[in-house]
Amino acid sequence: MSTINKTFLRVLLAIACCIALAFSLLPQAEAAMRADVVTGKVTLNGQVIDNKNAKYPLLTYSNITYFPMTYHLSRFMGVETDWNNAAKSLNITAGGAQSAYVAETGKAQRGSVSVTLPSYKISVNGAPINNREEKYPIFNYNGITYFPLTWAYAVDSFGWSYQWDAENGLRIDTTSAPARVPTEPNTGEALTILNSSYAAGGKYRGMLEGGGKKTSFDAVLTVSSTPDVTTVKFTAEPFPFFDNGVSYFANYYAVKGGLASDEQIGISGNNITSNMCAGLPLASDEQIGISGSSSDVGYPIYAEAAVWAENSYIGKCFLDCQFTGARSKRITDFKRTAAAGSAETWTLTVSYAEDSFTGYTAELSVDTAKSVVTQLVIRTANYTLTMTPA
Repeated sequence: MSTINKTFLRVLLAIACCIALAFSLLPQAEAAMRADVVTGKVTLNGQVIDNKNAKYPLLTYSNITYFPMTYHLSRFMGVETDWNNAAKSLNITAGGAQSAYVAETGKAQRGSVSVTLPSYKISVNGAPINNREEKYPIFNYNGITYFPLTWAYAVDSFGWSYQWDAENGLRIDTTSAPARVPTEPNTGEALTILNSSYAAGGKYRGMLEGGGKKTSFDAVLTVSSTPDVTTVKFTAEPFPFFDNGVSYFANYYAVKGGLASDEQIGISGNNITSNMCAGLPLASDEQIGISGSSSDVGYPIYAEAAVWAENSYIGKCFLDCQFTGARSKRITDFKRTAAAGSAETWTLTVSYAEDSFTGYTAELSVDTAKSVVTQLVIRTANYTLTMTPA
């Protein structure tokens, strides 16, 4: 072989290697595969699925039925999804609240369809999975995530009832599954930031909405401690939860665990004795402090008492909203509802029995890079309290 030919071959080989390297550095597209539209009978929670007219049909892959995780069907099955945009990850959790069936109809689809393996990270019931290595992987079709109804997931992991026979087809019942057992909240840094903010105290701009009114106010949490007790005082001007000149305080006793214990909430300021006689609902374990002037509080009585009680209760919810140590068990459900960069928002369902009420939801927004609470929104049945650090 001549020297020219050898040089030419070396050049071609070098070009080929460069092309191969360039392709290897390109972002990997989602892997494509085929699935089939289900033609057999499928019954979910007693509802026969009309797959012929479904906008997002049930599919089969390797003889396993997959259901589309649309908003309506997921909630019908009691399955929740949590998308973390910052981490590009999806967490799928069973055992959530269930809702009524809503048919989502569309153009009839049949035969084989192209589906793709997602490139994002996936966890099921909080456990990460290597989806590309799964025998029955989670996949995407028509912009919707599809979940495999395998025995391992449906029965072993979720506790669903699972039956199949030639006459009735596949029958799955999720209604008898055990509710999700509350666990130690895995909220990353959010609760730590909230607890630290509470313990430090500070100023807030507040807005109370409810009862046909909106009230803006300036508020302060003041924290003081002795070897025996830590007292957190909640003052505001105006004080929309009771009357001007009144404040709430919470005592955390060292012998009971300090800030990790159940607080005892009291009321101070103005003469509130007459208001107690007017029907103020008080929990038996409250400590009520009475001090200050002898003027009336202006407490609306009789028919308005129930409305006033919820108005009063939501103010105490703000004073209650910290979850140090064992207090985290008060959180019965939690979900990250937004994430962008270092900003996160979590929705917490909190058990808190007081004034004949049993609990509230708290929407907690934090900046993890700055370790600060950016906003706290507390909701009861008829009231919304928004607290923004000033």
